[in-house]
Amino acid sequence: MKKPDWKLWLNDKTECKFWMDNYIRKKILKKSSNESRLHLKRTDHNLTFANWIIEKHKDEIPDVFGDDNFYDWVISIYYYAIYHAALALLSKEGFTSKNHSATLAFLIYHHHHSQKALEKEDVELIASSLDREDIEILGVSKELREKASYGVHESFEKKLAEQVRKEAVDFANKIKLLLKS
Repeated sequence: MKKPDWKLWLNDKTECKFWMDNYIRKKILKKSSNESRLHLKRTDHNLTFANWIIEKHKDEIPDVFGDDNFYDWVISIYYYAIYHAALALLSKEGFTSKNHSATLAFLIYHHHHSQKALEKEDVELIASSLDREDIEILGVSKELREKASYGVHESFEKKLAEQVRKEAVDFANKIKLLLKS
């Protein structure tokens, strides 16, 4: 079987639906109660912790660890903040997900292609707020998190961590706005 490809899903609604239906059939995506509040709490928890670690890089981490840094871990934490925000949106719509690709398939299909399961007001808000760029942030941050977690030759500088920080905060804020409406 071919591998999931979120970039392809953005351009091909049929392919996205195929994968989403496959995830539902395998119960990787399934109906659940709304736990969006808990996912947002985890989002904020991760953002707070990652921000704290970045601040520690100003003085304390260099004092203790010299030239060593922990930006790879910061990127991973920011990714999970983004991911929990995405899970909050999924949960509000009555679903839960057991993996990252399934989450992306659901969000791309429902918030980029069809949006049929949502009220008109939600569709309008999502159309103006959660666009292709936001979905790409989720997908790209997943790739960065994988490189940060598993890559041994990758160099992660403060600039990259700060970029992911901004994207994580912006994405989380958009999801919070969507969930308030």
